[in-house]
Amino acid sequence: MSSPSTPVDQNSPEAQAGIVTYRAMWADVVKVQATMNDNDLTLSHHLVGDALTYFHSATHINRLNGYVSAKGEPKLLDPVVTHVVGSGSSVQIVVTDCVDDSGYTKYTSDGTKVNDGDPGGRRFTQALVVPVDGGYKVKTFAYSRTGTC
Repeated sequence: MSSPSTPVDQNSPEAQAGIVTYRAMWADVVKVQATMNDNDLTLSHHLVGDALTYFHSATHINRLNGYVSAKGEPKLLDPVVTHVVGSGSSVQIVVTDCVDDSGYTKYTSDGTKVNDGDPGGRRFTQALVVPVDGGYKVKTFAYSRTGTC
């Protein structure tokens, strides 16, 4: 178990599982938002709980707003595991990152780039990764405002 003053071994199995799951979550989000299909079950591959609700709702709201795709992808600048609490089937892994979403943009059906007043940029991000059904999934997700890292 780590504490805020104890660095986490980034090569530990838990840390590696946390990073792999976090990266896979983003790949799933990019895939689903490329079509804004809020019925696509891909999000459930690496998301559960509040994190699944967050990304499903974001995709649904984007679709309702007339956005049909997102192009590009967020840049994961430095994902690291900052905390590992517990072990085995009760382990909780916190992944912290700075995500640059300035190259990840939404478009309408006529190909117009959406100008929603947020140019994107670097955002402090945290994800809680937990064991689920023999694998790992992101359970909670926090995405801060632009300029927070």
